Amino acid sequence: MNQETNQETHPRVAEALRWYQEAKILYAQGKSLDALARYEEAYRVFVEHGRYQEAANAAEKMGDLYFHRGSFDKALKPYKIALDICEEYGDELGTAILSEKIVYVYKELRQPEKALPYLYRALEIAEKYKDAHRAARMLAGIGDVYRKQGRYQAALEAYELSARIYRQMGSREQAALVEKALEVLRQEMSAGELPPDHPD
Repeated sequence: MNQETNQETHPRVAEALRWYQEAKILYAQGKSLDALARYEEAYRVFVEHGRYQEAANAAEKMGDLYFHRGSFDKALKPYKIALDICEEYGDELGTAILSEKIVYVYKELRQPEKALPYLYRALEIAEKYKDAHRAARMLAGIGDVYRKQGRYQAALEAYELSARIYRQMGSREQAALVEKALEVLRQEMSAGELPPDHPD
């Protein structure tokens, strides 16, 4: 990949920036496939000219479009590309946001075990920046994954911590949802095991 060294914006980059803005308009008009094509064109130019922040933004938008169209497997690659760029350049907020988006993709794909590393990465950043709401949300997600894996004690601990954070924040509705999951989990633990294909 060639880094753009001159301070002035290369004409191709300027064109790609226009495509990026056009894609936003196309999406707002309901033309998601046209928007996707524009984002892809812009992404290729950004990478070619070493404009990695813009490349990450375009890749994230591509992932969003695939996700909203229900093409969850196709959303993974651009999300992971954007995540790698954010990680490489120390953009921890972007890393947390993209990690959470990847979690949602794996949830839709019914592959919760693959979401665990991303849940923990987002949790790590949330704890670093004292983002209690994100931390509680990630802990609840971790609890969900462990519960589905049959790791009930780990699920219990994650749920309890999530519920405690929500209560401390005064987020009663979210706390109640996690406490409901806790109640069901305790009932399942006392019964000995989860029934097959137990619904969420």
